[in-house]
Amino acid sequence: MKTTSEKITTNTRVIKSHFTKYGDTFKAFKELLNNSIQANSKNIRIEIKYNDSLTCKSSIEKITIIDDGHGVSKNNFKNTILEIGTNVKEKGQGIGRFSSFQIGELMKIDTVAFDENENKFSKVLFGIDTTDLKDISLENVELKVDYDYLDGKNHNSYYKVEIENLHHNIQTKPLNKNKITSNFLENNIAQSLFENYPYEIFNNTVSFFVNGNKLEKENFVLEKPSIKTITYTDKKGTNHLINFYFYNIKSNLKKVKVFFQTDNAGVKSVAHEYTYSSDWYTPDLGTWFIYVDSDFFDLDLFRNLDLETLGEEEIKKLKNEIKDTINEFFKSRNQKFDKFISNLENDKFYPYKERKPASTSQEVVFKKIAYLLEDEHHLIKEDNKIRNFLYPLLDKAISDGNIEYLFSKILKLSDESLLKFNSLLQKTDLEDVIQFASQVSEKLEFLNFLHELAYGEISKVLKERSQLHKIIENELWVFGENYNGTPHLWSDKKIGNILNQLHDTFLNYEPTKEDENLIEENNLDDITDLFFYNEKITDSDEREIMVVELKSPKCAIGLKEINQIDRYAFTLEQHSALPAEKVKYKLILISSKLNAYAKSKVKSQREIYKEIPFLFDKKTDKNIEVYVMTWSEIIELNKRKLGYLHKQLTIKDKSVKEKFEEEYPELIDQKVHAQLRIVG
Repeated sequence: MKTTSEKITTNTRVIKSHFTKYGDTFKAFKELLNNSIQANSKNIRIEIKYNDSLTCKSSIEKITIIDDGHGVSKNNFKNTILEIGTNVKEKGQGIGRFSSFQIGELMKIDTVAFDENENKFSKVLFGIDTTDLKDISLENVELKVDYDYLDGKNHNSYYKVEIENLHHNIQTKPLNKNKITSNFLENNIAQSLFENYPYEIFNNTVSFFVNGNKLEKENFVLEKPSIKTITYTDKKGTNHLINFYFYNIKSNLKKVKVFFQTDNAGVKSVAHEYTYSSDWYTPDLGTWFIYVDSDFFDLDLFRNLDLETLGEEEIKKLKNEIKDTINEFFKSRNQKFDKFISNLENDKFYPYKERKPASTSQEVVFKKIAYLLEDEHHLIKEDNKIRNFLYPLLDKAISDGNIEYLFSKILKLSDESLLKFNSLLQKTDLEDVIQFASQVSEKLEFLNFLHELAYGEISKVLKERSQLHKIIENELWVFGENYNGTPHLWSDKKIGNILNQLHDTFLNYEPTKEDENLIEENNLDDITDLFFYNEKITDSDEREIMVVELKSPKCAIGLKEINQIDRYAFTLEQHSALPAEKVKYKLILISSKLNAYAKSKVKSQREIYKEIPFLFDKKTDKNIEVYVMTWSEIIELNKRKLGYLHKQLTIKDKSVKEKFEEEYPELIDQKVHAQLRIVG
């Protein structure tokens, strides 16, 4: 076998970074498969060497693609393989064959093809390691190409690509675009290939083999695809045919995926993937893949296709045409769910007749589960009065994330139904959003209640106000979300006794006119100061002791209170019996009002510690922080935070719905309008 030296040549519009321009490694992998199809291959063999050892982070050691296409001859090898930025392929950049570099560092090519110049077959071996290209001009890289001419005419052409030294296995933290996606995994690769090449597999125009196993259409589809073609008229009045291929898939996904295909040099390639959601579709219809293609589709169109903001008028019109066509398909197959929703919303026991749910997700989950319950127990159909308490109980269970217990222990559903719920309602973002939405709503209600306790008509809630410390102890989140649900831990009773003793010494006194801390218009003399403390263990295993001094409604914070909390903090700092290592003391002085002196002092101190709200002072010998605030300030701060969280909740609710439209569409649907949501 002879050896020749060749150089990679490039033109100015292509640089090395273009080798890895694909969104993820599977898209790069598909580019190699597309090259094989474009080379008129009838059989494409994919060999993936799986390795579960600790040294193989991605569980994949090597990827090989072998096709029986026309291959690349020695005479064409330089122009076809080594010259970058050519017009080898229409609408291409001549770099797709290097997409393997996005997956791994080392690419090897082995190909046999008929060389017309020599009138015989040639065999070419070539390898390239991307480490050779670092900090070196491509024109200066010497690459060896081994080749030989074969005797005789009875040779089969082929093209073989091997990818080794996968980035995922080499780099400590590979870039996202270099990570091996889940599509490559042993349990996913066949399904992933079918999703992207359904026409080739279903019509047997190309046979795919994965580690020796042929992908047969019978493994993926239940019936022949339904085909529908519509005429779409664009804004310019030009007519375009849009083709829809509906595949009923053998799968437990129980969802609908929509794939928009564009022409990639003669190969139908998935440009974008979306999930479909509509009340016309329910899980009992099974899993469907819908492929949509048209001469109107190109990559520029999909770059501008923004399904969230609906984009320009052309995109709106196109999207609605596509949605309506898909809706009609499922409408003809399923009207049962729509009828149930109408009956449910008109039912007198429907929990959202008089009040809105905490989030949109909560309502759509309720509707879907109520539909499954109706199918099982016929609650509305038989006018079963159990709905009177079952629906509120179901609503509460969804809010609390306790759905499985409700179904298994109370309703005693069948194992098959429980399996549905277990697969659909695992610990996920959906439960988090629904519970979070409920918590935000409850917290806003509590802040309004707290304002009444501090500033409102106290006679209406006098009993509650006299036990305010017990109320606040259960709502410590008002002092920071990190206290949400904090248990009352005390590892050392001695510390508690010291804190009580110091409180009686420094903070237990009556306000007076002389001290300018008496709110005279307040006649709530029977309500005293409230004092409590709480201990929690932080994520860094540091103990944090929070001491809260709630002054009575008749006491404004003034010079005396500020001096006393300062002396309290100083004594804590100097007290030899109180630990200093890995302990933080947080002292909070709070009342309904600050007098003029306190306002001035607090304002200047907050300027010093403006990065932390309400921080008044810090002690250095021990980790002690002192906070001074009014109830109105802390209520306003929490309302602002909750208002912001409410906005974020709306956004999160939206994104969670998108996620579940992809993974659990039987839970996430809109009542009227179908939706197409872009995937990743």
